[in-house]
Amino acid sequence: MKKQIAGIVPVSGLKSDFNMPWHESLMPLGPDYLAIQRSVAECAYAGCNTIWIVCSDDITPLIRYQVGEKIQDPVYNYRHFERNKADVKRPIRIYYVPIAIRDINKRDNLAWSAIFGARTADKTLKQISTHVRPDRYYISWPYAYYPPWRLREHRKEISEGDFALSYNHQTVKDNLYLGLTLTTEQIDCLITDSRTTSTGLWKDPETRKEKFSLEDRFSYKNFDLKQVFGSVNITTYSMAEVENYYPIDCWKGYCGFLKENTEIRKPSILSYAEWNETGVDDGERI
Repeated sequence: MKKQIAGIVPVSGLKSDFNMPWHESLMPLGPDYLAIQRSVAECAYAGCNTIWIVCSDDITPLIRYQVGEKIQDPVYNYRHFERNKADVKRPIRIYYVPIAIRDINKRDNLAWSAIFGARTADKTLKQISTHVRPDRYYISWPYAYYPPWRLREHRKEISEGDFALSYNHQTVKDNLYLGLTLTTEQIDCLITDSRTTSTGLWKDPETRKEKFSLEDRFSYKNFDLKQVFGSVNITTYSMAEVENYYPIDCWKGYCGFLKENTEIRKPSILSYAEWNETGVDDGERI
């Protein structure tokens, strides 16, 4: 049976110095090409069956306006030997997941967005059918640039086993925004870690006499990727080295990226598209 891969794009939780009128995930990489679109394309090249973008409600309309509700699987997008090319296309649904209110200002860091998105995808799809429940999750971070089409040659590895990208032998466990896969069991362990490694409101939850200071309470919200994914064992992972990697999570890194990348073009699979409303064909919308 074909493995089900859910692509997770964590947007909320980044702390940066951009202070732009738009969100950091909407920073341009090239003409008509945004950071969030690169991550969506990466998930499509990796062979994901669905894509889940985790972002707060206030920026969802802006991201949805640029990304849309579906993207075509690049492997089936254009097959020149097919008589009816549209019949073999495989659209990938894109879903938008808001951070839970109970997690805001408690554990809403960037890594938690990935964990929460994976858990939401699992809960949602398993209610539909066990056949569409994800076997693993591919995490794509929109705050770094490397060519998304590199993942196409690794689709089989991603589908059949644990996989991670590296740069100079460093991975997400070294605070690099590089893609990796996680299983449902690993997600469960990371959720448990979020409860056991973080401070809470009370210094002694049993007596509840003294509270942590505002700076020290709910420490998990300040954890970085290295702290969150430190417990993930990647020694057995299939690794793929990326040749070029540029962090774009701060102004200095973004300027360095633009300086060395002036010819980046938007992948052809990226185009805004929506699903038709129930009972409405193309061209019949009011």
